Amino acid sequence: MAKSIEQRVQELEDRDEIKELTARYCWHVAHGEGEAVANLFADDGVLDVTGGDFKAVRGREALLKFYRASVREPEVALPFIQNHIIVLNGDEAHGTCAIEARFARNGESVTAAGYYEDKYRRERGRWHFVERKLFFHHVVPLKQGWAEAKGQSRKV
Repeated sequence: MAKSIEQRVQELEDRDEIKELTARYCWHVAHGEGEAVANLFADDGVLDVTGGDFKAVRGREALLKFYRASVREPEVALPFIQNHIIVLNGDEAHGTCAIEARFARNGESVTAAGYYEDKYRRERGRWHFVERKLFFHHVVPLKQGWAEAKGQSRKV
């Protein structure tokens, strides 16, 4: 059965709001607004980064603490997100988006590329992250470049 025009418009609006959610994530990270980043998550939200010694951050209070500490200064981390794939299912959705990032680590410029696997949920009329899983293809010093890093550990 074909979808009604109302259903099709709602899907377009949902996709647009989810894309804006990821854009707001980048904006608030880049501007050092940790509390605003955490507020993009559902109350039971989770951030998980694969590789390295990162332990998943779970729940409102843990997300607030994590983002307040990790994005304290503007322009320390500059994420760029694109190439969204979004699958809608009523008030829930999931998808992926690519990320490129520039940030400083121990006084050194670093470049990174990877992707997020996201789960979303509409709560109180707005879309929120339920889970963000970040996978890196590479995280390397900018002076090194990613071509030279091929074959090295992807440890974050």
